[in-house]
Amino acid sequence: MDQFLHIIINQQSRNSDDTFKKLLLELPNYTNNYKIHITDNIFQLEQLIKDLKETITAEQLVVTVGGDGSLNQTVTFLEKYGLKNDIGYIPAGSGNDFARAHGIPVKTEKAIAHLFHVKEATELSILQATQGDHEHYAVNSLGIGLDGLVNEVVNAKDGKKSLGPTSYIAGVFSAFVKQKKFAITIKVDQGVYTFDDVQMALIANNSYFGGGIKIAPEADDRDDFLDVIIANDVSTSNLLNIFPRVLINQSHLLHPKLHFFKTKQVAIFTESEQTAQKDGEVFKQKGFAYTFSTKKRSFWI
Repeated sequence: MDQFLHIIINQQSRNSDDTFKKLLLELPNYTNNYKIHITDNIFQLEQLIKDLKETITAEQLVVTVGGDGSLNQTVTFLEKYGLKNDIGYIPAGSGNDFARAHGIPVKTEKAIAHLFHVKEATELSILQATQGDHEHYAVNSLGIGLDGLVNEVVNAKDGKKSLGPTSYIAGVFSAFVKQKKFAITIKVDQGVYTFDDVQMALIANNSYFGGGIKIAPEADDRDDFLDVIIANDVSTSNLLNIFPRVLINQSHLLHPKLHFFKTKQVAIFTESEQTAQKDGEVFKQKGFAYTFSTKKRSFWI
């Protein structure tokens, strides 16, 4: 690898301090052609990307060190400021679902070695959600309703320090009793569908969410398709039936309360105010009228 590396470390990520120390020890074994940028919050990250636009050259690599949310924010600001640079990734978060989907080691030393053994960039599809002037991006998934509420519950409890299947499932049962059902209309390649008692609408670009839960087994960001899962009128007994199937053999999408679509584009409309998540980053909004599609982006993975 001959490219200059801009390495961006999100100090809010779970393992950022430990990862930073290992980077300082390991990087000189591979290259001295890099600069480390440390950010404490999303505002500093945006300013950094904005400043980089003035100096970065097309062949230089942007490497994110952090969790799925950190990668999401980097992708979002690179898109916002029109920077097409390849993106590298060293996982240092709690969920690390993007790393899991792409076989990137979670141990820092091995992740660094992996980064430098890559010979060329891989073109992947990222998820793009548009509503008027508002845009969201995601590398893994964007979820509305229960999924967003679960992330909010888990964050409030321990700040994602122990995110994984066990803590996520515990969060599901805690959030399930709080989640109010809402009506939603979706337009997919197969047609237009309305559901009246929705608890979750998930648009998946990769198979994993929640720190290793294979919620969308067929989702693959190497294609141009999105996997849409609608949970409609799920009872507690339904939930107890669905989750073992998610964890054991991924047969949950056959459950009659889950509705699955594979589509190149999807439009979602609901007037309800809901909590949502994009790669684990929580946001709230009253009314959703988003169009979802994919967009090509090169990753050094």
